[in-house]
Amino acid sequence: MARVTVEDCLEELPNRFSLVLVAAERTRQLLKGSEPLVDNDQGNKEAVLSLREIAASRVGVDLSLFDENEGLRTFAGPVSREDLPPADAGHLPPAADDDFALPPAADDDFGLPPAADDFDLPPEA
Repeated sequence: MARVTVEDCLEELPNRFSLVLVAAERTRQLLKGSEPLVDNDQGNKEAVLSLREIAASRVGVDLSLFDENEGLRTFAGPVSREDLPPADAGHLPPAADDDFALPPAADDDFGLPPAADDFDLPPEA
């Protein structure tokens, strides 16, 4: 095989997303010392070697147990009110209409010159 292409690999996997995941995992395995499943006569780097293995049907993935919504459930946070932490008034930020002192602005400590409105300008001629 002179050159491996994405199209060669997509004949073995359903989509580019799956290709990236499988190739990345196989590349990690090769970097950790796993034996290549195809000949590496040309001394290819691990990423290219993993794509060659996928295109040669030596590496694949079983998508029958894959749940594409698992990531959404993992990262989406609580899905019901019972999953939320208890509302404790001591840990909540102040309401937007409460009067409270604002912290000083970041430029208050820099001794910036006064604004142009603060100068006593001579009258215009």
